[in-house]
Amino acid sequence: MARRVHRDVGMSSYKYPLVSLRARLGLVVVGLGVAVSPVIADEVEPTTNAPAGEQAVVRGIQAPAGMLAARIALDISMSKARFGKPISIMPDIFYGVTDRLQVGLVHSGPMGWQTRPGAGLCLTGTDNGCPHVYDNVGADVMYGLLYGDQLHLSAHGSLYVTSIDAGWVMAAVGATAKLHLSDSAALSADPQLGIQLADRDLLDDQLYVPVELQYQLAAPTSVKLLTGVSGGLQHLGDTYQVPVGIGVVQNLTPAVDIGARVSIDNLLGKQATGAGRADERSAMLLVNLRH
Repeated sequence: MARRVHRDVGMSSYKYPLVSLRARLGLVVVGLGVAVSPVIADEVEPTTNAPAGEQAVVRGIQAPAGMLAARIALDISMSKARFGKPISIMPDIFYGVTDRLQVGLVHSGPMGWQTRPGAGLCLTGTDNGCPHVYDNVGADVMYGLLYGDQLHLSAHGSLYVTSIDAGWVMAAVGATAKLHLSDSAALSADPQLGIQLADRDLLDDQLYVPVELQYQLAAPTSVKLLTGVSGGLQHLGDTYQVPVGIGVVQNLTPAVDIGARVSIDNLLGKQATGAGRADERSAMLLVNLRH
């Protein structure tokens, strides 16, 4: 039976036999190469003329050229017997180099704003779910591939230091898609394959597939049904986790949004022995800033 290596930053890892690193490094190079390929026909027509932050559901995936955007999230454990253990702050910063190329510095994991508490700046101390105050960071890049009336698609690559203390590094490659179902509804997914670049005799490659069903209640207000799946590839049937949550984002000005989400972090996934389906819970408060 595989032994789980516990990392409470939304990037779980599992032990498995050493496999070919060369093949996975090749995949990383190809994936990141697509994401940062030379920019052709940089300018992309906006999907709406509404002020920034309004009509979020009808918009695409990336920031437009010249926009600096930050998402600052307060992530709180609401799990059984561990309320507030841990609490963390996750700042993510993104910049639109062109309409097609976006780069970022992130502290959330590949599950995005469904990342579990503990990532980024962990506030509650070693006895309350924070082995380290600051132990993870990542670089993120997106390159727009398709800008259709109904479908937006971007190549997505990231390089995560999942533990600064342990020296664990993971590359994630995949694609982000947003399907516009109507003028007020959209379905988005961001599947990524996480490839371990260190301690591969200990850490399993990972699958991450965050999914959002988005609905525009009013021009400044959007709600999201959140789910997806994540787990270790070698033992996916024993490690997969499926969260279910709901989130809301309220635009205040062209420069500021506020939002919140609540989630049952593994409602539909594989449960540990003795664990209840609703035992793992979290809540998040967030602020989006744009300039």
